[in-house]
Formats: sequence, structure tokens, C-alpha cells
Amino acid sequence: MIVNRSDLQHNNFGKDYESGYRIVYLYPDNYRVGEYCKTVDGFMIGFAKSYPIIDEEDIPNFISTKDLLNRYLEEIQDILGVAIYDVNGKCIDKVYR
Repeated sequence: MIVNRSDLQHNNFGKDYESGYRIVYLYPDNYRVGEYCKTVDGFMIGFAKSYPIIDEEDIPNFISTKDLLNRYLEEIQDILGVAIYDVNGKCIDKVYR
């Protein structure tokens, strides 16, 4: 499956991201571009144990891209796979069920 670069760069504020990463949810016949973060390890904030986040210790430590992607697979049951893409179109890593 080819992910469109413009989908990765587009944001909801009328500008394109020039750098950073996006989570891409993979389905059997399509994909959905999800969260944006400036760094790969920054996605871990989405797995904080409490909200609001009061202390950095509330955010799980980044272990690896595989660990991060497997956390998404555990949390979202209806996806076939999940990937991390650079906003310029390069796939950093992906995992499937």
C-alpha cells in the first residue's frame, strides 16, 4: 500500500508539516493518517497512564519503534497494521497483526 505524501504532510490548520512523523493506521483496503509528532519517541505521550500529565514519569519510556507500534495494535482492535512515516513519505517502521 502506498501512502500519499500529501496526506502525511497535511494538517488541519492550512499548512503542511515540513518535518516530523505521522502514525498511519492500516486497513485491508485503505489507510488513515493519524497523530503527528516532531520526534518518534514523542508518540509515547499518547500512552501516559494518567491525564492530565502532571509529571514526565507518567509517560512510558520509549523502548523501540516495534514496541511503540505494538502498543497501537493492542489499543486499536480494528486495524490490520500500523506504521510510522516521516512526513516526507519514508516509512520508518510498520507492524501487522
